[in-house]
Amino acid sequence: MPFQSEEEVHKEIMEGIEKIGWENGNKLFGIKEHSFIENVYFPDILEKKIKEINKEIFEELTPSEEKYVMERIYEEMKNAGEEKILEYLKYGIKIVVNEEVHIIRLLDYSNKNNLFFYLHEAKFRGSPENSKPDFTLYINGIPIITIEAKSEAIPDSHYIAIRQIRGYEMKSSDLFRFVQFGVGYGDEKKYTPTFPNWERKKRNPPIFNWAVREGNIRKENIFDLLLPEKVLEFIKYFIFFIKPKEGEMSKLMARQNQYRATKKAINRIRGYMDKSDKNRGLIWHWQGSGKTYTMFFIANYFLDLYFDTHPVIFFIVDRTDLERQHERVIKGVQDIKFKGIFKKIEKITELEKLIETMKESGFTSFVIKKGIYLTTIQKFQRGKVEEGLNEKDDRKAATRLYSLLLKLAEDYLEHLKKENPEEYQKHIQKLESLEEKKREEYLLNLGGIHKKNILLLIDEAHRSQYNLLGAMRKACFPASVTFGFTGTPIFKNERNTFLEFSYPDEGEYYLDVYFIGESIDDKFTLPITYYVVKEGEIKAEGVKIKLTEKEIADFIKEYMEKKGGIENILEARITRKEIGKHITKAKVILLNKERIDKLSKYIVDRIEEDTEDFKYKAMVVAVNRVGCVRYKKTLDKYLLKKFGKVAKNWTEIVMTYNYNDNDPEIVEYKEELMKRRKNNDANAINEEIVNDFLEKEEPKILIVTDMLLTGFDAPMLKVMYLDKPLYAHRLLQAIARVNRPFNDKETGLIVDSFGLMEHLAKTMAIYNLLAEDTIKKDFEMNLMESINQKFSELEQKFKSIKKELKDLKIEGEDVGIDFEKVRESLSTGKGKEDIQARLSMIAMYIVEDKAFSAKIIRLINDVRATLKIYKALGAYQKKILYTEDIEVLAYIYYKLRVMLKGRRKLGKEFWDELRSYIHRKTIIEEFKEVGKTKITSESLKGITKELADEEEIRKKAINVIADYFFNLRAALKEKIYDPIYRQILEKIEKLRIEWITRTINTKEFLSKLRVINDDLEAYNKKIEGKSKIDKLMETLSYYIYQNTKREITLENTKKTLEKIQTSKIKMFIPDYKKETRTSLLKDMLKSIQDVKKVETLADELIEYVEKEMMRIWKS
Repeated sequence: MPFQSEEEVHKEIMEGIEKIGWENGNKLFGIKEHSFIENVYFPDILEKKIKEINKEIFEELTPSEEKYVMERIYEEMKNAGEEKILEYLKYGIKIVVNEEVHIIRLLDYSNKNNLFFYLHEAKFRGSPENSKPDFTLYINGIPIITIEAKSEAIPDSHYIAIRQIRGYEMKSSDLFRFVQFGVGYGDEKKYTPTFPNWERKKRNPPIFNWAVREGNIRKENIFDLLLPEKVLEFIKYFIFFIKPKEGEMSKLMARQNQYRATKKAINRIRGYMDKSDKNRGLIWHWQGSGKTYTMFFIANYFLDLYFDTHPVIFFIVDRTDLERQHERVIKGVQDIKFKGIFKKIEKITELEKLIETMKESGFTSFVIKKGIYLTTIQKFQRGKVEEGLNEKDDRKAATRLYSLLLKLAEDYLEHLKKENPEEYQKHIQKLESLEEKKREEYLLNLGGIHKKNILLLIDEAHRSQYNLLGAMRKACFPASVTFGFTGTPIFKNERNTFLEFSYPDEGEYYLDVYFIGESIDDKFTLPITYYVVKEGEIKAEGVKIKLTEKEIADFIKEYMEKKGGIENILEARITRKEIGKHITKAKVILLNKERIDKLSKYIVDRIEEDTEDFKYKAMVVAVNRVGCVRYKKTLDKYLLKKFGKVAKNWTEIVMTYNYNDNDPEIVEYKEELMKRRKNNDANAINEEIVNDFLEKEEPKILIVTDMLLTGFDAPMLKVMYLDKPLYAHRLLQAIARVNRPFNDKETGLIVDSFGLMEHLAKTMAIYNLLAEDTIKKDFEMNLMESINQKFSELEQKFKSIKKELKDLKIEGEDVGIDFEKVRESLSTGKGKEDIQARLSMIAMYIVEDKAFSAKIIRLINDVRATLKIYKALGAYQKKILYTEDIEVLAYIYYKLRVMLKGRRKLGKEFWDELRSYIHRKTIIEEFKEVGKTKITSESLKGITKELADEEEIRKKAINVIADYFFNLRAALKEKIYDPIYRQILEKIEKLRIEWITRTINTKEFLSKLRVINDDLEAYNKKIEGKSKIDKLMETLSYYIYQNTKREITLENTKKTLEKIQTSKIKMFIPDYKKETRTSLLKDMLKSIQDVKKVETLADELIEYVEKEMMRIWKS
């Protein structure tokens, strides 16, 4: 098919716009083409339509008053700036007649009394020459849209058309006080917001394409945007002036994805307000697609629709930097109605007061004010605005609003008691019929605000909306409408964005999706070029980049062997936490100074080309904060070497600094930074660096580890050098930092020196499956596990555990744990000793292969399973009923676990590597610092002297005894291979059984325990500082003495073992075993006559000798 001429394009546009409802104004009013339009709008047409639209008002006016009103309108139209004109189009013009205020509407948004027409090639006054848009579209005589047409045969003809409209904005600025947007119609069909360019400065407002979806097929159709009813809707809800910065003015117009999502959200709201029970939805829009403005569009539409019902809107974010960003964006929108009631909530007390006021308005004559509020989700928990709440703080802080809701329930009941006794009695009877938890649930529901006209808009919905903070949000506003916004939803275990904000059980995984492909097609984001840098494939010599599982396993094995005694305990845990193992390994390898040096040199060698001669900027992502410091030093070194002194300020680090930082490299860098920046506020310095990066030439390279990997919008950023393990949604979020359009940037660039391409491909595949509505069955089944079923399981397990713990008895002795007493103890400190005594008694009575032991172990496992279920419930509202109970369970679990397994001192290096992972993954570890005691022999003696009575000693000393006993047992178990340790362990186990069966009293128990402890200390002194063979000989001699009370000189045995040690065969072969046993027998038979006993001892020791010799050879 041949390309159309420009004349044919004009004809196509005429047919298209007439088909959808625009009349031909040239024919309608007899205006010839190329005619000069003296006034940019048509006063006579406008006056006629105004009187029709505002019929009720004009019917009450006298002719002179009518004349006065129209004169005032014309005066306003003549003098108003473009901002005011848009306000008048949206809300009308306020006119006072005889002290009565009237709002005169210029447009009828019900679309009954409007006149839609167009003029073809009309001329408008301009300077230095007049303007002649191809088409000007009018509503009620007011010009609203211009269309410029070009032939498809001309390359980029749409852009030429848009550029021509930009010229009209300069030449005929008066016309563009009224025109809201323009359309470039050529090889592509694009639209762009328009406004006068009085200063005639070069500017680049955004250019959009318009597409509609038919199922999964997307079709571009500019005429859909030009539908008269849609143009009206855009004027009222989707076009605004904005001030991004002080002194700057621009215009906001919705993109097609923003419009589509807003409409779906509004339809969901309308359905809910009518009769539907669906009151939530997930807006899944890719990074850089304008989510913040989409939130604004929905909020503003909702505000206008339900203005008379006094709606309340919350913008909820989870980080203070996002809070600042949202505040800047929302305050920048120039809308008088919206701005007038917008407020940022600064403190938790403000939120509490607001909730209280909203609740009271439901049962009093007080009418709540309309309000639009910005807050962090953390304020639903506590006063501090703090990121990254741990599990313990999450539970602790939730009790504040929890208590408030219960108080509001009581207030409501008091109100009913006075105003509606019959209703009050119904509630009281119901409460009296319920058990404790159900009663709390009922009260919590009464305390919540059951208003439908509350809208919650939650940004970055894949984060921070799952545990108690999400549950508290739901408890406060159970009837609200809630929309979550994310570019990367999560669908793992308790953190499942789809379950939280959608209806997957009904086949709805999101309300609207706009993923990477569409975003790139629309040029809202750029394609990303992804490089994986590997050893041997780059010019940087010997850079070891990609890690294999074997390397990781070998490293950890070597690490653990160096640490000695705890390897057997910890190695199994690492195996179970495979992902954590990989990350730990990566940190160790990625912090290697030589590797960082070589990779920095490689980056400097290629950065000039990557950034197109520093036309754009770069970011280096290090594995942690120490890595950031090391990269800055090495990058600075090579940048100065290659580019000279000009490069001295090219790099900066943006990372968090803690008041208790003790890593020497971080502390030293922090001091240097504050001195260089002449500022002691690290947060202020970070903000200053970010602003410099965005607005100035330097820095050209930012070095980060966590900060700025999400939510950081820097269009000039083109290159990311990624040297950190990031997976799933975090990887997608990080790489999206480089995808923002900027000038003529064609692509973002990722240089991956860790080897994440495989993970990226897998993640992209999963997300694309979801975005295309082709979710696999197994994923769907995993996603759809019933949350109600999980909660029922929690309730059942909790009831069972609570009863079992309370009814615990040992040989008729009550050692039961009362939940309410533990709760009170944790809250007030009262009765703590008694609870600890009972826990200690339980631990002391655990004997292997006995019924009680099996019962306790099963009970502990049930407690652990319950804690896991609680966490897996995510933000399920009813879980908050069990907040305090979970604290009690976690306390009991931890105490018993510590006593039974003992506290082991981990090496600092190892602990540093594992702590963050363990804390992140395990709810129990959050309670790790609960109560630590140091027990010595002297403290035990003191207790014995103070307490004479056996029952008193048994009752009051149990905590100290158990702590001492289990710590001693844990220390012995760490070296169970040592026959002395093993024998001592057997002795204390025997002693424990004698004590719990009351064969010996507490004084005897403590006395014998002290003797055993003294023996252990004596043995440790004997082997301290000796060589490996000498230690071995000392152990053999000591073991023989302990069992025979004979001092033996193992002269033959020592010679034999020294000879074996230096032999070429580094294995304890049968010949060595036989020779060693013979030597042992010879040495012992010199002093011991009991041959059978000697043979038994030799057999017991030979096993230990074999293991120890293998250990010596390995070292």
